[in-house]
Amino acid sequence: MQIRQEVFDDRAGIYAVTHAAFSKDDHLVEPSEVGLVQQLFECDGYSPAFSLVATNGNTVIAHVIATWGTVDGKHKLLGLGPLTVAPEYQGKGAGTALMQAISDRAESEHVSGIVLLGATGYYQRFGYEPAVSRGIIPSDPVWGDHFMVRVFDERSLPTGHYRYAAPFGC
Repeated sequence: MQIRQEVFDDRAGIYAVTHAAFSKDDHLVEPSEVGLVQQLFECDGYSPAFSLVATNGNTVIAHVIATWGTVDGKHKLLGLGPLTVAPEYQGKGAGTALMQAISDRAESEHVSGIVLLGATGYYQRFGYEPAVSRGIIPSDPVWGDHFMVRVFDERSLPTGHYRYAAPFGC
């Protein structure tokens, strides 16, 4: 398995992995996450530096993306999601490798932190904690502790109300 920044030619593989990972019972219905990823690639918050793939040979087996959102409409902060792993590779380290790689990339780029909305039991092992405890308020208070942050630089971490990149709609 190799981890690298995605390139345009990876997009079909990314969409296929996203479709497979988020399909429920009906594989003929395209999951909303596929459209979300397509929109994230086109939005103002997209940065290729924060879109990474895991590959097995030439095949994309997993993808993670973080796009720029804002705190109080003026301070930029990355919002992660979705993290996608092909079903046959789930539980084999691809998701863990991508989470570590995107954290390493963010830290090397001097990003103050990354927020995400996800399962606390999964993401806490990567250093994520409830964002509210750091003064970052989700756009939907119902998210509670599932809205988390990984802090890289406490001094420059903004506080206030977070808004994801436009395609998220929140």
